[in-house]
Parts: sequence; C-alpha cells; structure tokens
Amino acid sequence: MTTHKPPRDIADLSFVKSKRNGRRCFWHVRSTGDDCKDEKLGQRVALEYLAYQEADTGVADMPRKLGPIEISFLTLVSYAAGAGAYKARRVAAYWDSCWTQSAA
Repeated sequence: MTTHKPPRDIADLSFVKSKRNGRRCFWHVRSTGDDCKDEKLGQRVALEYLAYQEADTGVADMPRKLGPIEISFLTLVSYAAGAGAYKARRVAAYWDSCWTQSAA
C-alpha cells in the first residue's frame, strides 16, 4: 500500500476535477471495467480522502455557502474520518494481503 503526503487543498485530490468555468466535480472517478482494479481504486481514493481529512483541513473548500446544520454535520464527519484513518489503513493493508494471497 502506498502512502503519500496528503494534499493541502481539496482541488489537489486525485478524484476532484476543476472545470474551466470555475466549478468543481467532487467525484471524478471512472471505472476501469475490472472489478478487482476498481476495488483497489476505491480503496486508494478513500485513503487519499482520509489522509486529507486527517490533516485537519476542515470544510472551508466546500462548493457553496453552508448553514449551521451543514457545517456541524461536515465538521463532525471530518473529525470522525480523521480519527478513523488509521483503522482504515489497517483494513486496506489486510485487504491487500488477502488479494496478494489469493493471486499466489
């Protein structure tokens, strides 16, 4: 499993695409057509997102003005994502070992 420095800006996440009109697509991920590769891709982008949240970047980059309901919801989810990132990496490492063993 590859670890890397978390992006500082939400636009730097591999699955976020900035458009010419200044808007952003927050889920720009295409299927490879191979279920195994797609599972690994989903795992990779999840860990990338969790590393971003773990870095305590907050919700400032969200696409529109947010009210208190959205802010409190997203803040709590961000804290949970950051706190659970270590466990997610452990689960991903276990899945990787299972894939490696089944391929052998």
